[in-house]
Amino acid sequence: MKQNKLNKTSGVELSAKNVNTENQQVNAQTMFSDKHVENLLVKETSEKEPETIMKLNLEPEQKEIQLSDAGSEAPTMDIDVSYIDYSGLTKYELIQKFKQLLSECEITYLKNDVENIKINFFKKHKAENEERRKKFIEDGGVIEEYTAKDDPLEEEFKQLYKDYRERRSELGKFLEEQKIQNLKLKYEIIESIKELINKPESLQHTFEEFHLLQNKWKQVGFVPQKEVKQLYDSFEFTVQNFYDWVKLNNEARDMDLCRNLDAKIELCEKVESLLLETNIRKAFGELQVLHERWREIGPVLPDKKEEIWIRFHEATSKIHKIHQEYYLKKKEELEGNLNAKTILCEKAEEIASKIYTHHKEWEKTTKDFIELQQVWKTIGRVPKTENNAIFKRFKDANERFFSAKKEYYRLINEDENNNLQLKTDLCLKAESIKDSSDWKKTTNDFINLQKEWKKIGQVPRRISQEIWNRFKVACNDFFERRAAHFSTINDLLEENFMKKEQLLESIEKYQFTENSDEDLKNLKQFQKEWVEIGHVPENKKINLNNHYRQAINKSFDSLKVDDKKKENIKFKIHIENILKQQNAHDRLKMEREKLIKKLNQIEAELKVLENNIGFFSKSNNSDILLKDFSSKIETAKKEAAIIKEHVKYLDSIKKD
Repeated sequence: MKQNKLNKTSGVELSAKNVNTENQQVNAQTMFSDKHVENLLVKETSEKEPETIMKLNLEPEQKEIQLSDAGSEAPTMDIDVSYIDYSGLTKYELIQKFKQLLSECEITYLKNDVENIKINFFKKHKAENEERRKKFIEDGGVIEEYTAKDDPLEEEFKQLYKDYRERRSELGKFLEEQKIQNLKLKYEIIESIKELINKPESLQHTFEEFHLLQNKWKQVGFVPQKEVKQLYDSFEFTVQNFYDWVKLNNEARDMDLCRNLDAKIELCEKVESLLLETNIRKAFGELQVLHERWREIGPVLPDKKEEIWIRFHEATSKIHKIHQEYYLKKKEELEGNLNAKTILCEKAEEIASKIYTHHKEWEKTTKDFIELQQVWKTIGRVPKTENNAIFKRFKDANERFFSAKKEYYRLINEDENNNLQLKTDLCLKAESIKDSSDWKKTTNDFINLQKEWKKIGQVPRRISQEIWNRFKVACNDFFERRAAHFSTINDLLEENFMKKEQLLESIEKYQFTENSDEDLKNLKQFQKEWVEIGHVPENKKINLNNHYRQAINKSFDSLKVDDKKKENIKFKIHIENILKQQNAHDRLKMEREKLIKKLNQIEAELKVLENNIGFFSKSNNSDILLKDFSSKIETAKKEAAIIKEHVKYLDSIKKD
């Protein structure tokens, strides 16, 4: 005979009928439906770790209902959990869906949907943040300066998720209270079965009451885990005593035992079918449901008792073995992941502990660190006891590395900003002289500015090209003008060269007269014309000037005046030519320094000569030497006197 199907009235409703707990009944019916409570217990059972389920390792002679203690946590009905794809929803739509689920659905059914929504929400949140970071960098920002903006949707989602967790926690507390009430009810049922023995009623009526109590037992919900074995031992003992007491006739008893045997054969078939289930966790959860049903079925025919028990026990043991192997494999996988993440932590800590002083080093190590992060993401979960510690270790290494990198670039930015100011100053200087026509001086100035530019280090990358273009434009403006200028005066320089060649010919052919003043006037005119003609090509300048100096000096030597006057005349003409030049002041200063240096040298030589005269005057046959020294002294004094007059003349010009 088939066992009657269980009534799905939960322990919540039953406790309200049998116990004077009206307030509890109101609260239970307000907070959670019966179906809600029943199905949350289904989830609780399926999520338990293997070590919380007692293995079936009983001897055949043990009582038939003495099965896994975890049977008290078995579900009373199956749950159809369908997968919904939330990836196409926006963050806002995900939040609205979350709100809808919380308001319309029982909390029991929401776990998979909520986790799916959470994964999709933060995946989109991360993608949006990454897009803003890339946009920030493309707009010229520095990655270390990027800060993620506050997201109101993120805060709203976190609050919803917090509310969801609190509601699950409240439901868990409520269920634990119900289990305690159910335990009390089941012990009351046991006491009621015991009392049947003392009732003065017919056996038929007593047996009917017994079956009513059995059905009532089945309707009561789950009890605390630690009370399961003792409760069922007591129930089985009481039932057995009842059977012994009523001494039912063999026919009635055999019918009841046959019905129980059929029910247990059906359970064995269901357990054996679970061996083909590929989802290990699902199979193990369903096994707990079958354990609970086995306990609820009464005894079977004595000659079938051991046989049916062995069949059920062997199938159960195989599922337990598969389940254990599954969790051992999972454990090994978690340990392997932990070892892999530990190696990544060591590599990250090694990178973070070193000191880097160049941009290329930071660039390379940053790439290495990002590769470590990518590898970390590909590694699966680790044991829960190690998860926080290993994640914190890797996170700390990341923070140390990127904090050091940020500090390095902060200091670099300070140097680069200082360099930017220096280069900006050079740009201002270049722009202030780029329109100058003093080609020689300005060319030197630009060359010096370019040398200074090269000495200055890098500037911020976002403005590097801009500041360089500014400086280059100023330099190019000047040198292009200079090139254009000199390309137009090449012909003029050649013409000046021809004029100076003709003037040289006139100087060399000049016929001196008896009038020295007139001759001096003509020589001065030659010098004046020479200066006024202007520049000649650089490659012809030296030879031409040497030729000119030889010719003019020869002409002065031909003047019929004394040497001192000639020197003074030549010097004054030389100074007059200097005064006509743009850098006259500097040239006069250099001329005076040169004269002073030469004067000091002559005076030093005079002292040596005078000392030598004193030395040789005391020796014999010194007349020739003394005469030579006296001549040199006289010449040096004359030269010194001329130089002093030249210095005096220069000083008079400076005063004027």
